Amino acid sequence: MATVEELVKQYETDKALQAEVQAILADGKVSIKEFMAFAKKHDVEISMSDVPKYMEQAKKLGFIK
Repeated sequence: MATVEELVKQYETDKALQAEVQAILADGKVSIKEFMAFAKKHDVEISMSDVPKYMEQAKKLGFIK
């Protein structure tokens, strides 16, 4: 199981992961369903209560506005 931090680090060099994230963000927003499906696909365990924290982190990293 990966951590969020490991997945962010992987994103820096993994072109396939970058393309996947860009496809999710193409409409400029991320739904909770999309977020949780992405986490599950990449074997990252995230509780629903942590989603707002990670959404804020994604904004700080420039993934979403």
